[in-house]
Amino acid sequence: MSNIKTDYATFDVFDYKNDQVTTTYNLPITPLTFKARIPNTDERAPPLNESKVTFDFGDGTFAYNLTSSHVFEYPGQYTVRMVLRDCNNNAILASYSDDVIIQDYITNTFTTTWSGSELGVNPANLNLQAGEFSKPITINSQTPFYQDFQDIFFSVSASWDNYFNLDNNKFNDLKTYWSFYNKEYINTLSAYEYVPIQKISLSSSNIYAQLSGGSIVTCLSSSLSSVLVGSSGLDVIYFKTPDQLNWSTNPVTISFFKDRDNIFSNSITGYKNNNYTNNFTVTLSSLVVGTSAQTLNEIVFSSNGITAESDEISSFDVSPVQYKGLGVPFIITPKNTNNYTMKAMKALSANAVSHGVSAHVQFSLLSGTVLSAATPVDASYYTISSLNNSLSDINTDYQLQTLPSFWYRGLLTFNDTISTAPAALILSAHCIYENIYTKLTAYSTGSTPLTCYPKNYYDFYKHNENFDFEQTIKDLRFQEVLIDKDIFFTDFIGTIFGDVSSSHDVLGKKLYEKIFNFTQNTADIDLCGINELLGLSKLVDESGIVFDRTLAQQPTAVKRFLDVLSINYNKFRGTKNKFNENFDPQGHTTKEIYGKNLGLKIENPLAYEVTAGTDLVAYERFSDTYTRLNTYQPLCALSGAFGYSGNTNTYMLSWFRTETDSTKGANYWGWNLVLPTTFALSTVTDKFYDFYTLSAVYDDTILNGMIDYTTGKTTVDYTTPLSALEGDENIFDILIRNSLFSSLSLF
Repeated sequence: MSNIKTDYATFDVFDYKNDQVTTTYNLPITPLTFKARIPNTDERAPPLNESKVTFDFGDGTFAYNLTSSHVFEYPGQYTVRMVLRDCNNNAILASYSDDVIIQDYITNTFTTTWSGSELGVNPANLNLQAGEFSKPITINSQTPFYQDFQDIFFSVSASWDNYFNLDNNKFNDLKTYWSFYNKEYINTLSAYEYVPIQKISLSSSNIYAQLSGGSIVTCLSSSLSSVLVGSSGLDVIYFKTPDQLNWSTNPVTISFFKDRDNIFSNSITGYKNNNYTNNFTVTLSSLVVGTSAQTLNEIVFSSNGITAESDEISSFDVSPVQYKGLGVPFIITPKNTNNYTMKAMKALSANAVSHGVSAHVQFSLLSGTVLSAATPVDASYYTISSLNNSLSDINTDYQLQTLPSFWYRGLLTFNDTISTAPAALILSAHCIYENIYTKLTAYSTGSTPLTCYPKNYYDFYKHNENFDFEQTIKDLRFQEVLIDKDIFFTDFIGTIFGDVSSSHDVLGKKLYEKIFNFTQNTADIDLCGINELLGLSKLVDESGIVFDRTLAQQPTAVKRFLDVLSINYNKFRGTKNKFNENFDPQGHTTKEIYGKNLGLKIENPLAYEVTAGTDLVAYERFSDTYTRLNTYQPLCALSGAFGYSGNTNTYMLSWFRTETDSTKGANYWGWNLVLPTTFALSTVTDKFYDFYTLSAVYDDTILNGMIDYTTGKTTVDYTTPLSALEGDENIFDILIRNSLFSSLSLF
């Protein structure tokens, strides 16, 4: 294009408010309008109908009208050129250019604020306390609409490593490090926890705007003229660092920044990187007040050394439910008055001697639920051994690069003789600690409650899990030579397949239960296992059941509990049989099973006084059948007659009549007994019927349930309510913990 430029053909620039300016935003609602100005009085100017105007906006786009509007997609400085040609496009008659400035309405930037920073007094000082969370730091970030929303990164000039730079170790939380945290709310527990973060990932929300009275105002996305102008996000983080070396003169410097090399924008040719000149770094600095200003308050027990810091929930307490013979691993941690771990402390070995173990902490096991009233447990009932060799890679002293005797990891084991029932206990610890920097000492104590259960104290057995495989095989020994082969049948077969007293997880009981409960386990949606339920849902293409099959891959012992304990409560335990017409004793005299509802025989029916509502039983001799007699039915009992006792709700059995039709009169009884037309009651009792009182009890056998309460192996009663089964430290929870602790090496 020629650089010819004449002074008679120019253009004017107007923004979205119709102001004559050369600056605007890169929004669809803020275009610039370019109006060609070609004076007709200039003798050099050809007639307008013989000329053609072209606007080159400098961003690769063009317009061909005397008045043209344009929206610039990206911010920057653009040179807009107007070229005037003859109508045949043969010659450039005039050329004029001018620069325009396009700006972001929402700029890519972020800010940091915290309590006190708004006062303007030393605004960059966080006033950090060693080992404690900082004040909440609020990060506000915003990004224009054409860019991705970016994470924010951080770096710290500190004496220690970042938590995420530590070597992999399951006890990394015991090491000394700095880290940033998010404070997250746990809905199911109605509590908070602090989670270490590698970067600040803010969730973004879109910002929309529209023109109103010539001004840009934010609005809802549902507004008719709204346009997307950018996005914004907010996050609140916390910082924690231990004691600094030379902390009184060496502040911690924290830098927050965006990665300017990875700020991408969507364009016609795809995403491209934009290395903008925005300031993407915020730097803070603060001195760290050392642990010498803190007060040692208590010792806290945990299962792995991760304890509650400040106001967060304690997620790794030593389980209060424990079992005989199973080790209880624990770690003790010194805490200050603000409930923070004091890692700049070491325990003094002068306080050693702990239950026969050379250690830097003294333990005692007490019986009771209240520490002040608890009594010591004899040392022969338990052992405490040190597991400190598992902490050999843990370093808390930056200067010495050695492991001071700060952490203690131990293993508490209850002997089988401690109790035959659940025992309420308290494990207590006592220790003198020394600050490794100031050499100041302090004495501290702590305790954790425990309940020790005998192994398998609670257990459930399903129907057909009481099979005696050993005895079944023995019953097949028809040859005399096999009768006394106990080594094979008892020691070998019995050990592999089990007997009636064996656990439900022995091979014989598992095989027998799978065979006899096959339909229930695989095809009954109320009682089948989780994997089987998933298979049934897939079979019928049931999309309403959403479950990741990989989540159902557990160890066998755990899977059994998940399958059984996930069943509906009433299907799990069954319902009581309310049948109460079990009259036929079938030759038995005890009536424990048969004839439960057959009471005493009425030896003198002629003198027997019937009470309305107290039913009787008639035994028909010639058919060997029993009939329940409803004593509310006889109309004669309502006709004013009454028995010997003078009560209006009683009548005599000798008044019995056979009419079964209410039209026969007041003698209608309605008892469907087979008798001659005329009879005497004495004849009835001699030849046809015997009368009995009714034993109005329910059968009360348990039907349609998964659990077999008749075997002595099920240790939970049918009447146990659901509230005692479900929930923390209740029966189901205790069962699962028993399975986990005994079958998996979790610690």
